[in-house]
Amino acid sequence: MSKSDNDLSKRLFPVLTCRNCIVKKHCFPHDLSPEETAQFEQLVVRRRRVLRGEFAYRAHDECSKIFIVRLGSFKTVRVSRYGGMDVIAFHHTGDLLGIEGASHSAYEVDTIALEDSQICELSFVGLEELSRKIPRLHQQVWRRLSNEVTLMQQQSLLLKARSEQRFAFFLLDLSRISSRCGNASTEFSLRMSRTDIGLFLGLTNESMSRLISKFRKAGLIDVSVRKVRVLSPSTLEELASGATSWEQLEQQEMNLPCQRNLDLDKRIFNCG
Repeated sequence: MSKSDNDLSKRLFPVLTCRNCIVKKHCFPHDLSPEETAQFEQLVVRRRRVLRGEFAYRAHDECSKIFIVRLGSFKTVRVSRYGGMDVIAFHHTGDLLGIEGASHSAYEVDTIALEDSQICELSFVGLEELSRKIPRLHQQVWRRLSNEVTLMQQQSLLLKARSEQRFAFFLLDLSRISSRCGNASTEFSLRMSRTDIGLFLGLTNESMSRLISKFRKAGLIDVSVRKVRVLSPSTLEELASGATSWEQLEQQEMNLPCQRNLDLDKRIFNCG
């Protein structure tokens, strides 16, 4: 890092350390001793802000660092040779960026800020070397890498599911992320556009609009501009897991008026 970059980082983050960082419990220093945390902090090459629409890194950049999202959110995208774009993943506070390029000399995707965000840049080689010296750090590195692989497998399987199941899983994931960040699990804002969500889930804009309307009419969510309120988490869980299909849910909704009439007839009969 150049002297000017170092001076800028100190002005933007004058008293920020790993020990007082707001995402420490979601980051590598979690469970490390003060001495180990101090060693880890030496790996932080730079802390920087990435404004909305700017790149944390570009495809084909040299892969020498990994990044931790301190604040904000990002999307990783892959552009095909024909100009088409796929949204590979969304990343939020505490998540890692750049892991997909760990086994390559260059990054394979573009990573773009969805809002004004902050990231910490870590030396990848330095992290490898330090993890060999600190067993607890080694365990955390492998655990995070394993989680990333599991997440990619889940996303691969998700693309084979029906659109309602995909969208339910996506909403529950955002709900869990909101809770992890200390916010309400049933209310959160969408930092990504509907187009981005559609590209991530393999759906067109028209399909996304129909899905949102279906979920609202079924009483599963309420949407106001980009704010989402989850009204029936348990039903979303059933849809996401495949325990309930959309057809079964619609049938249940159709049977409700009949059940209410039966209950009313019983009360009238008993009163008589």
